Amino acid sequence: MFTPTLTETKRMNLTLNKEIRIMGFVLMILFGIRAYAAEATLTIGNNKNSLTNYESVKGGKAGAALFFDAAYMSAYKGCRLTEVKIGVSDKTTDGAITIFLSHAIGEAPFYKETVDASKSRWNTFTLATPYVVDGSDLCIGYTLDGAKYACYGNALVRNREYVLDKDGAWAEYDGPYSASLLATLSGDMPEHNVRLGATNMPEYARTGEVMDIFGDFQNLGVSTVNSLTLALYDGDNELCEERVGDLNVAPRREGSFALSTMKLDAVGDRTLRLRIKAVNDGADAVDTDNWTEAQNVMCRDSYVQRKVLLELFSTERCTACPEAHHAIDAVTPDMDNLIEVGHHAGFYTDQFTIDESVAYEWFYPSYHVFAPAMLIDRMDMRNAFPDLFKYETPIMSASATNLKALYALEQKRPALVTVDLTTDWSPSSRSLGIDVSGEQLLPIATPDSLRLYVFLTEDSLYSTSQAGASSGFYHRHVPRKSLTPAWGEKVDVTAGYNRHFDVTLNDEWDEKHMRVVAFVANYNSTDPCDCSVLNAAKRDIIAKTSGIGSISQDSSSSDAWMITDLAGRTVARGQGSASLTAAYNALNKGMYVVKVGEKSKKIVLN
Repeated sequence: MFTPTLTETKRMNLTLNKEIRIMGFVLMILFGIRAYAAEATLTIGNNKNSLTNYESVKGGKAGAALFFDAAYMSAYKGCRLTEVKIGVSDKTTDGAITIFLSHAIGEAPFYKETVDASKSRWNTFTLATPYVVDGSDLCIGYTLDGAKYACYGNALVRNREYVLDKDGAWAEYDGPYSASLLATLSGDMPEHNVRLGATNMPEYARTGEVMDIFGDFQNLGVSTVNSLTLALYDGDNELCEERVGDLNVAPRREGSFALSTMKLDAVGDRTLRLRIKAVNDGADAVDTDNWTEAQNVMCRDSYVQRKVLLELFSTERCTACPEAHHAIDAVTPDMDNLIEVGHHAGFYTDQFTIDESVAYEWFYPSYHVFAPAMLIDRMDMRNAFPDLFKYETPIMSASATNLKALYALEQKRPALVTVDLTTDWSPSSRSLGIDVSGEQLLPIATPDSLRLYVFLTEDSLYSTSQAGASSGFYHRHVPRKSLTPAWGEKVDVTAGYNRHFDVTLNDEWDEKHMRVVAFVANYNSTDPCDCSVLNAAKRDIIAKTSGIGSISQDSSSSDAWMITDLAGRTVARGQGSASLTAAYNALNKGMYVVKVGEKSKKIVLN
């Protein structure tokens, strides 16, 4: 099975990083690849030159420090560190600020200078004695006596940085922002320095098919970046490269790229890394931050298509939820492989809340729950979409735009297990028999932690008490009952699993609008980012017919169609009979007008 241990992966990455660093220095010597700018100035630091957050200080002393390793600073050997820029909440007196330079955090500084801020927010301090960079590790920091607040802003890059804790000790900062601290270098310095940022490297590839590789980068150099050349490596072996042009990314700005030619031509398992090989067709000053981590990639001729699970979180008390639901409902008819469950949790509870939905608030950060929110396959895709995910968990704001982006990516991941679902409905007794079975399709890293989840959901639940709705509101995909515990029922997919459930439907439940949803997911009780769904299935209790009749049958694959409600609002639109039928099946109760080409028909759903 192609599943290196965490220790093996870390060891492999450390070895590759050491080899990369050596290779970078050798290339500089052999080919003179460091292109130098004339006398120039360069801002260094993690912050985007922003000051957006004030955090209260306990103990009356604030401080922050940036760490730059020798691999980075050696590119600027001989340059002068001339200025330090610090964000503060108020002006200071009596030399309250101490600027320091050292080679390691906590080590005695080799340079100290006391200064005062003449104003709140950003202050720039010119060092009395500029520091000539010697290429060794460097800490640039400050302390502030009598501070009430420490200042932070948005981060451009994620270098190591430290802050003073309440006991006055230095602690590595792991928050979402960056201390408002920057520095200025001057001198004859390299022209190009970029850093490879969050990058999507697929775990699965199909032979001969372009891989979905995209990401972002930060321009930390002194010149605008117009092009990047990226190369794909299997170990030390370069497989292919691609040049991306027309970027126009100014210094201290972030850019993005999407590759369109990289593919694998043979079945097999590989360990791949992506590298920025050239900047503006020249070399980069610091090569060590131009590589992704090693990604295990499985390449096969074909895979089984997965179904994508969308779990929405909203309640009747959420004023922003109806608008988000309408926007999502408008794009889902084109998502043939989407399965939905609408949890009534995240912002208080309501009449449709079940206990299991509340339990899934565990997927939120511990300090904040909200709605509308959503999970896509309970998958941690923060590395692929860092701008969409605001928290350290897989939860995100629910929107049509976010759904379209994540659904497209998940569609390229194969099903790892099968989920076969059959039902036996008895109208007279209102009893439902459910059989769920399946087996493993592809190697799975943690097969012993897989769980089966089975829900009964109902559509078209009308409410007159929905906040944010101008009139009544129809709730969709509402979980009526979980047939498995909140965190699923353990299954052995390696040997194959088969489970049977019997349930009697409550009299107030409308079986015509109900379905069974089943999915298999990993479960890690200590990590909400390690609970991804492997595949899902759904089945209507009573099979639906299109109900659109001749207007659908007479339409072709190229005919445009539109569904409006009696208020004239567009509910869905698309092209072709298949998408029209899918849109119809997703409608709530009510009266609608369906228009296909020049033909129109009024339909009523009870």
